[in-house]
Amino acid sequence: MGKEYLSLKFTRRVAFGISAQAPTPTDPLAWAAAQLKQTPPIAILERDGSRRNDLPEWVKLRWTTDDVMTALHEHQEAEKASFEKSKTLSKEQFELERKNDIAIPYWRMEHWKEVQARATTAAYAKAPVFERFWHFWTNHFMVAPGNQNNDVMVGPFQRSLREKMQGSFKDMLWHAVTHPAMLVYLDNNRNTGPNSKAVRQKWTTDSVNENLGRELLELFSLSPAGGYTQKDVEATTLILTGWREMKPDKWRKPEIPLGAYFDFDRHEPGSQTVLGKTYSAMFRPNQKLEELIHDLALHKATANHIARKLCIYFMDDAPPQQAIAHVESVFLKTQGSLPAVHAAVLEMCWEHISSTRKFTSPETWFLQTATISGLEIPRVAPLDDRGGLKTFYLLGDLGQPLPRCPQPNGWPIRSSDWISKEMLDRRVRYLPIAFSEITRMNSNYFDELTAQCARFLPDKGADVLAIEAALKRKDMRLAHSLFHASPSLLWS
Repeated sequence: MGKEYLSLKFTRRVAFGISAQAPTPTDPLAWAAAQLKQTPPIAILERDGSRRNDLPEWVKLRWTTDDVMTALHEHQEAEKASFEKSKTLSKEQFELERKNDIAIPYWRMEHWKEVQARATTAAYAKAPVFERFWHFWTNHFMVAPGNQNNDVMVGPFQRSLREKMQGSFKDMLWHAVTHPAMLVYLDNNRNTGPNSKAVRQKWTTDSVNENLGRELLELFSLSPAGGYTQKDVEATTLILTGWREMKPDKWRKPEIPLGAYFDFDRHEPGSQTVLGKTYSAMFRPNQKLEELIHDLALHKATANHIARKLCIYFMDDAPPQQAIAHVESVFLKTQGSLPAVHAAVLEMCWEHISSTRKFTSPETWFLQTATISGLEIPRVAPLDDRGGLKTFYLLGDLGQPLPRCPQPNGWPIRSSDWISKEMLDRRVRYLPIAFSEITRMNSNYFDELTAQCARFLPDKGADVLAIEAALKRKDMRLAHSLFHASPSLLWS
């Protein structure tokens, strides 16, 4: 393989490729590293990179904690009001009002605007490498719509991780675990110590909830390879008791800002032991959790877990042990400096680019297709029942319905989990629809696609011969479908 082909492969490995008109990076590592030096803005963008301004005023990203917590309260109150209405309305009227009051503003638009911002920023802005690493961290610290009507919290939480990518893993871990979105998603707002004042005084019927305690050890830090036990999970859970969210509801304490806070009355008193170390709050009520997060973030098992996961995500289902060891050593040497860790991942991706391969997830492949071809991200917003492709529904059709991840362990990061006849069929069915309009309007697409094949598919395999045959018949939709569904572009 020539260096240009490997460089193009690298742009798809750590980003979403480059447009057919863009020059191949002469120094791929420098090209990628430059995109991680600062946190780029994220917004719902037009194709030229400008902010989209044709949407209703209320369709905007939520940036402040007060806005998010107020919207959470409003959604929960709207749910209560909706079910009260059901007692007096006909079935048809109830469904119509529920659609207008709940479905459109919360289930549709909250997720559409976040996925639209995520997709357009990745495809139209100038730092796709940053976006790929951000996608990794939003998947590692998964927050998805759950059973507490938390839809409005998902996108703001994910976007809050962007700035943390310039700091340490310890700071990101603390931020993620104590964020109100995580506390609500994993039900830690109901995690109450059995010997807490709230239970003794019978202020609540809530009890211990292990969700966040278990995921902190299993998913976010050590992994099961870290050797923790069920006793460690139970102790971690007790350390997390009392961490909950403050909303502008009737229980609001005016002296406490909206967002996450530590409710000592719900916290389990005394000390707890995790991995042989005893944690107690001698000076500050939240000291136990701070110390636990510090120790978990710097643990060797955590370094190995994060390094292995990054290498699987970016390189191969069975990444070279040398690559994992290098990223792990950088993690330990820098005490989890994420810029240094990200740089190490890029180095290993380039060093092993010819000997590793990665099958693209539906989202990555969709954004790669848009980037290479110049295809526009679907614009239609689900404000009503009008037709047209809608980005988050489309990703669902492709097999990755962002942001509705079914489990806290995130979307699969192994190629083997995305390869099946059904998953391939979904991509093949999408391509003729996506390219039907653009190929009809652009008479230059014959020459452009011919050039793309020569550049991105240098080997004269069966896929190239099939594309050439479609081009000779002027069947541009088929030619585009064969190109973007070719093995070379399904794998990076």
